[in-house]
Amino acid sequence: MEATPCAPSAARRLDLDNLRNAAVLLLIVFHTARLFDGEAWHIKDAGHYWLADTVVRALNQWQMPILFLLAGMAVWHALENRSVVAFLRERVLRLLVPLIAGIFIAVYPQVYVERIAAGAPGRASPIDFAGGPLDFLPQFFSCCYPQANFSYHHLWFIAYLFAYSLALAPLFALARAAPVELALRRAAAWLGSLPRLLLLGVPVIALELWLRPSYPSTHALAGDWANHAHYLYLMAAGWVLARNPGIARMLAGKAAPLGAAAVGLSVLWLAEGGSGWGRGVGMTIRHAGEWLWLLALLGLARRFLDGRVALLTAFTRYAFPFYIAHQAFIVILGWFWISWNDDPLLKYFAVALLSLAASLAFCRLADMSPTTRFLVGLKRSRA
Repeated sequence: MEATPCAPSAARRLDLDNLRNAAVLLLIVFHTARLFDGEAWHIKDAGHYWLADTVVRALNQWQMPILFLLAGMAVWHALENRSVVAFLRERVLRLLVPLIAGIFIAVYPQVYVERIAAGAPGRASPIDFAGGPLDFLPQFFSCCYPQANFSYHHLWFIAYLFAYSLALAPLFALARAAPVELALRRAAAWLGSLPRLLLLGVPVIALELWLRPSYPSTHALAGDWANHAHYLYLMAAGWVLARNPGIARMLAGKAAPLGAAAVGLSVLWLAEGGSGWGRGVGMTIRHAGEWLWLLALLGLARRFLDGRVALLTAFTRYAFPFYIAHQAFIVILGWFWISWNDDPLLKYFAVALLSLAASLAFCRLADMSPTTRFLVGLKRSRA
C-alpha cells in the first residue's frame, strides 16, 4: 500500500502537536534520570543506578531525533502561508530571543548551583564558587563551559533549530519556485511506501558511521559536525515528508510491526552496551532502531493522537516555554536534595513531579504579561 499525498492545507495537524508535546513532557523523565545515571552531569546523586542508565539510553535513542523531524514538518506548514523573510523574522522572535532570555532565566541558575556544590560527585564541570547568585553574575560571562561558566546547556536544541533555519533558508526560498516545489511533492509522493521510507533512514546510519568516530557529541555548535549532519538531515527529511500527509495514514496501519521492530533493535542495542560487537555494529543497530522509532511514532500518533487529547493537546501552547524551564528545576531540586541518598526511587519521583509542577507554573506565569510572553516565545494570549 502506498500513501498518496493530498492538496496543501493549513489545517493544524493535531497528531504532530500531540506527539511533540509527549516528547517534550518526557524530557522530565529523561533529565531527572540524569541525576542518577553514570555519566557526569550538572548535579548528581551520590548513587549510580542501572535503571537510570537504561532510561537515559532508551529515550536518547529517539527523543531529540523526533523533535528535529517534527520541527522540519512544522517548517513546511509555517511556510505555506508566509514568505521566507517573514519566516526568518519569526524565527528570530520565537527562537533567538527566547534562547538569549533562557540563558539567564534557566541556564544561569544551573551553572550557579553546580559551582556552589563544592565536592559534589559527578559534576560535569567541577569549578567551585563561594558567594551569592548576584556575586556570580560577572563570573557567568567567562567562556565557555565546561572549562568556564557561560553556556546554553539544554537550550542547545533551540540554538541548533535557529542555526538550521538560517542554513536551510536558501533551500526554502528555492522551493518557492513552482518547478522545485513540484519536484519536492513528487519526491514526497514517491516516498509514500514503507520500503522507500525505510531506505530514507539509511543516510542517518551512514552519516553516523562516517562522522561520529571523529566528532563526538558536544552540542557546542562549532565543530559538532556529526550532530549537525544527523539533525539537519532529519529536519530536511521532515520538511519533505510533510508534503504527503498520506504517509502518516499509511504508517498508522504499520505502527504495530514498526514499533515491535524498533523495540527489538533497542533491546538488542541496550543489551550490547557498546562493548561486545564493535563500534560499527552497535551504531548501526542504534540508528536503524532510531529510524524505526521515528516511523512508528508518526504512525502511532496518527492512529491514537489525531484529535484533541485531554491535557496533552492543551499543552501545545506551553511546550516551548516548558522546554526552556524544566531542566533548571530538576538541577535545583537535585542540588537541594543532594544529601537524600537512602531512597533513590522516591527521590526520583519527588524531583520529577515537583519539576513538572514548577515548569507548568512557570509557563502559566510567563503567559500573564506581554513582556514575559515575548521573552519565552509565546504568541499573543488567546481569549
